[in-house]
Amino acid sequence: MRVLILATAFFLISTVLGLLAPQLGSPPWLLWPSTVGAAGTSMLACALAAGTGRGPARDFWRRLTYASGWLTAGTAAQAIDTLLAGHRVTMSPFAKAAFLAAVSVAVLALVRLPRPLRTWRANAAMLLDVAIVGVAASLVVSHFLWTTSMPAAGAPPGATMLIVVLAVACAAVVAVIKASITRSPAVHRPALWSLAPIGLLGPVAWAVAPLITGVPFLSPTAVTLPSAALFFATAALLQIRANLSPAAAAPRPLPADRPGHLGIWRNISVVPYAAVAVTAVMLIGITLRHGYLSAGMAGGSVALTLLVMVRQYAALADNNLLLDRLDGQANQDDLTGLPNRRFFTATLGRRTEATTVAVCDLDGFSALNDRLGDEAGDALLTAAGARLASVAGPDAVVARLLGDEFGILSPGLTLSPESIVQAFRSPLRVDGHDLLVTVTAGVASGAGAEVPDLLRRAELALQAAKLAGANRFRAYSAELDATAQHHAELAAALRRGLDRGEFRLLYQPIVELPTGAITGVEALVRWQPSDGPVVSPAEFIPVAEHSGLIIDLGAWIIDQACADAADWQRRHGAAGPRVNVNVSARQLLDPDLPGLVADALSRHGLAPDRITIEITETAVFAGGVALATVRELRELGVGLALDDFGTGHSSLTLLRTCPVTTLKVDKSFIDDLNGTAEQEAIATSLSTIAATLGLRAVAEGVETRDQADRLHTLGYRYAQGYYFARPAPASEIDAALGVPAPSMAS
Repeated sequence: MRVLILATAFFLISTVLGLLAPQLGSPPWLLWPSTVGAAGTSMLACALAAGTGRGPARDFWRRLTYASGWLTAGTAAQAIDTLLAGHRVTMSPFAKAAFLAAVSVAVLALVRLPRPLRTWRANAAMLLDVAIVGVAASLVVSHFLWTTSMPAAGAPPGATMLIVVLAVACAAVVAVIKASITRSPAVHRPALWSLAPIGLLGPVAWAVAPLITGVPFLSPTAVTLPSAALFFATAALLQIRANLSPAAAAPRPLPADRPGHLGIWRNISVVPYAAVAVTAVMLIGITLRHGYLSAGMAGGSVALTLLVMVRQYAALADNNLLLDRLDGQANQDDLTGLPNRRFFTATLGRRTEATTVAVCDLDGFSALNDRLGDEAGDALLTAAGARLASVAGPDAVVARLLGDEFGILSPGLTLSPESIVQAFRSPLRVDGHDLLVTVTAGVASGAGAEVPDLLRRAELALQAAKLAGANRFRAYSAELDATAQHHAELAAALRRGLDRGEFRLLYQPIVELPTGAITGVEALVRWQPSDGPVVSPAEFIPVAEHSGLIIDLGAWIIDQACADAADWQRRHGAAGPRVNVNVSARQLLDPDLPGLVADALSRHGLAPDRITIEITETAVFAGGVALATVRELRELGVGLALDDFGTGHSSLTLLRTCPVTTLKVDKSFIDDLNGTAEQEAIATSLSTIAATLGLRAVAEGVETRDQADRLHTLGYRYAQGYYFARPAPASEIDAALGVPAPSMAS
């Protein structure tokens, strides 16, 4: 700031003396001290800016310090010559060389500024802009110089002086282009704009010369140079503030062209257009004044016109290329390179001939992505898209519709959903590893007016296939629309039922063998709408899963089960039964589930070991979020039971990775009891495994006394089934506590 004040003082001194000196009869050397001081102030300002900068910015201001040093030397030499002669003199060879050196170093500083990384098209556009501005500036400056004479001799300017002025004007053009077009991040942009007018001081000095002919001691240099100090000091102050700001502490990388965009065309500079406009006004003025253009002016105008035409043609060509890229991005999936949903639906909407649409997604992809990482997940999606494209054939359109969901649009009615499922029986090669991934698919076919609706129908078939399990396919049928409508209405009724309190819990006892004493109960939800018949869990549970209402319903079940368990614990103490609560796969993906269970236990004052969470093998088979949730639940102290054990995926592996406390052996193995040794082999093995691992084994679906007897013989100590008791309300369980259920001795 002090340097700016000093530059302003020199400027005011020069201005006042320049205006009052003729009236006061001041000596001819009076203006030169302030002029030399202004030049020195410029050098000091650049040095201060270089001292606070770093990297390319420091180098830029250091070069400007050298340039202003040469400027100061040339000004001092001209001042000495003027003082010795006692009147204004032409520049000495040293002064001319010093000014040329100042201009050359300044231009070098501007040229050496780093610029953003650009494409060859952007570089070509910048060069065209530079050429347009350069030709326009040459026309204006040359016309001005050749039509203005030096006052001393009234003759055209000398060659040396002409070179100096042209060089200074070119420096101004380069500064403007650097500030406006290249947008270099090395130098604070407002500072660069503040430096740009300095290059115009040469032509201004030439224009001032005829006006001071009658004042011998005045020189164009002495009149205009103090203004340069103001510009230098202002630019240096702006740069120093930018260098010392907190944002300057972080590295500022050069901005590269954004993909799909050409940076120079996104931010088109107005400088070339302004230069053309100024030149056009000048040429019109010359023509109106003289009635013609000189050969040089006519040739320059033709060159300028050709450059503008080439620039506009390049802009139009680039705009067309940009539109093509934008169109491609709007219709193409960035990850797989396949068409996206927009393109898929647009293509489908234009078809009327017979068409088949298949929609499929990867089974358990979310868990795989969590386990393998995003990069492997992306590679898996790309490989899956390539596999589908090879199955669909060259005439089909294969698109990535959403996430891990793909669509196939095939002409005719020959595409088989079974072929899609079969295609994934062999592993996918991903990052040097073979991954076996299955798909579930839905397919719909039609012609004419049905074609635009095929995607919806195929997705409806996919949803129906998912309800049946993984690695399946389903073809669309009219019944699916009715089912979808029914499910939508049922989901709405579920929401109302939750709000109205229409759900209740029944409990099926888990008994100890051989006494039949109740040690636990399994909570089973039932729904009795206030305005209709009882709805089977087999009907509303899948709808709750699909709609997401299972989260709210499950939260109510957990809270009610904890409340009932707490009541039994208060009335019966240690004899109160443990309560098993079923948790769905969808609930295990909810990160809030452990907290919800902990809150329910705390709210009802229930010990964690009085609750056992039942999960299925398929829910935690893939690991990921579901397995992490299960581990958090176990850390709370609640029990964990694998329901329907033996019927899911990789059961024995799960016993090593999943922290279970109970195995619930599926009814299908219990039905084979009292048969041959081969039929009982699995039930026997599961009992042995549970005992070896220190787990409780609970036999499900016991319906006869013979089954109960045989289970005890095989080592089972806990059982559950209609033979012992059917599901009953909490009040009946409370009444039955202490009363043995049917046992082997009864």
